[in-house]
Amino acid sequence: MIRTCLFFFLATINVIHTQNSIGLRALATLRGLTLGSEAPVAYLRGDADMGQYISMLKQNIDLIIPASAFMPTHTWMNENQYNFTDTDWLVGSTPNTTGWIQQNRMLVKAHALIWGKDYRVPTWLLEQEASITPAKALSLLSDFIHTIAGRYRGKIYWWNVINEAISDHNQTTAFNLENSFWYRKLGADYIKYAFIFAREADPNVKLFYNEYSIEHGGYKADNTLALLKWLKSEGVSVDGLGMQWHISTTEVITPGDAHYQIAQQFIDLNLLVAITELDVGMKTNGAYPADPNDFIKQAQIYRSMFQYALHFYPNISSVATWGFTDRYSFVSTSSNYTRGNALTLDCQYQPKPAFWEVQEELGRVLADGLYKISPISQPDHCLGTTSNNTNSTLQLYADSCKNTNEQWNVTWQKDGTYRFSPQNTIESALNAYNASITIGQVGTTQWTGDTNQEWVITPKGNDTFRLGPRNAWWRVLTVYNASIIAIVDDRQSDLQYWTLTMI
Repeated sequence: MIRTCLFFFLATINVIHTQNSIGLRALATLRGLTLGSEAPVAYLRGDADMGQYISMLKQNIDLIIPASAFMPTHTWMNENQYNFTDTDWLVGSTPNTTGWIQQNRMLVKAHALIWGKDYRVPTWLLEQEASITPAKALSLLSDFIHTIAGRYRGKIYWWNVINEAISDHNQTTAFNLENSFWYRKLGADYIKYAFIFAREADPNVKLFYNEYSIEHGGYKADNTLALLKWLKSEGVSVDGLGMQWHISTTEVITPGDAHYQIAQQFIDLNLLVAITELDVGMKTNGAYPADPNDFIKQAQIYRSMFQYALHFYPNISSVATWGFTDRYSFVSTSSNYTRGNALTLDCQYQPKPAFWEVQEELGRVLADGLYKISPISQPDHCLGTTSNNTNSTLQLYADSCKNTNEQWNVTWQKDGTYRFSPQNTIESALNAYNASITIGQVGTTQWTGDTNQEWVITPKGNDTFRLGPRNAWWRVLTVYNASIIAIVDDRQSDLQYWTLTMI
């Protein structure tokens, strides 16, 4: 179903972009981040919107959270009875088979083995609760987790083992846990056992606890900290904490504030932290924003979220949104259309201001200007063209590097990439040829704005950068055989890193 949402005219808020973005997936990967989104299996299997859904997903996302597909209410039909139709299609039913995820070179986060709330416990379990002893409940828990996590062993990037177990209201339970079926049968130990069984079922998968309304600290965050400390003290294998981040345009995230402080407390427990369900809703009248300026506020918040993730990297290396287009966001329907427009793409899959701000944060890592470019392996040399013609080959020069053919204008293209133009022929640009073959070529040609003339830049510290062609962004510009400039696979070698010094 296509939910009602806003088709808005960006000119009304003075933000217009027509650039063909390289996509957030490439830029996030180059910064070391895994970028995820909730994506229901039904939309993938049904090729929603004549392929546009999958096309935009693959351009901007590399980690899929398949909504309810792995949830016990979807897979656990009764004792020893399971429905694996969607999950088998997604990842393959046996170790030697593949599913949509592998075929599209993506990752999957399975969400979630156990929920802390009764409304996500299978109905048949609740109906039989009176006759189920604690010993039987433990056996059922073990059977379910070993069955589903074991079936997909080695195919899941991470499991949310426990989801939303801590109550929003004061309880008399340990760690203020929800008084759910599993707590009534096993107490807080159900969480411990769930992690133990998940680790037994898949020794190498990442295991996370996932919770909402803890990103700013406070009572619920304190209980989450206490729970995770207890699990650690019990020797339980917990790899990380997922913070959901369902927030609004009133949120302010500033370095050093409560958001940063609580994240650091979880990191100090030797836990990974992940942003797992980010959306930034705004007040709406039906589908329309109550204040059009909220699009700018939203954009600033999205950018600050990626600044937050990069600040804590590698302890935070994953950012996932709950959906990626307003066309299929739950925010509007769950709030009776009083909030909405919460994601980075609008209903027509067009980038919103938030998209462009995230792109800038991930991709714009160097100020426009005139630069000398030197390989780390030969810092006394600089990159230059061999002629004053528009079409030229390249070489390394060992001189003062003050000649115009040894100086480069570096310009942000507003699509996630840069243009490199030699100062001696400003109308030309660095160009990649056959960038995907074993040894790709590079030179300069007349600037036409083609994608093979655009480059991604990734910071490596100390004014050192990785340079890659847009049309093969996973590869790098390198010094090959001591003097040849070429494009090859990324081996993270000094031959493949460059110092860019502004002139």
